[in-house]
Amino acid sequence: MLVQIDWSVVSGEHVPAGGMLRLRKEAAARIWSDEDAARFAVEVGVPHSNGLFRIVAELAERDPASPDWAFVEPYEGGRVDTPHGPLQQLGEVYQSLVYVHLGDGTVWISDPDSEVEYELVHRDLSSFAYLVYKIAAEKPRPEEDPDPFDWADAEEIIREDTTAWDPLPFESGAHFWEMYLESYPML
Repeated sequence: MLVQIDWSVVSGEHVPAGGMLRLRKEAAARIWSDEDAARFAVEVGVPHSNGLFRIVAELAERDPASPDWAFVEPYEGGRVDTPHGPLQQLGEVYQSLVYVHLGDGTVWISDPDSEVEYELVHRDLSSFAYLVYKIAAEKPRPEEDPDPFDWADAEEIIREDTTAWDPLPFESGAHFWEMYLESYPML
């Protein structure tokens, strides 16, 4: 796993009950050949982050505390063969489909607004989970009456903290997360 933070603290203290969306053990084993990656998907998962990420229902280990809208149905069966190799849909983020590469565990996005059909956005699931968490953690709250400088500060923290683990989401030519951060203050 790329992101070597204490995930038990994040999932236990910083994410509300039902806020971590985890995979069923057999689903994770089918998607990741790497045992550490499969264990991460089962034991930690990806933060729901107030709806930023939603998980494919048939892959999920249902937590009664998770909101019903945290689960989605897979698009076209969930698995697709692409020029990049076979991808399994994991869920949705920001109106785009999230996939995991069945060979190497990288995370891909299929964004309907992008010129690229499938964009490689993370080197592993921990990187994706961390960025989803950082967005929710750093986003200025409405009651703080944020100004453009507050948004710029939050973006800088998100970029710096994420690229310390995985430079891929914001490297030159990356589209998806850059587009997200451009619209970030409007969400």
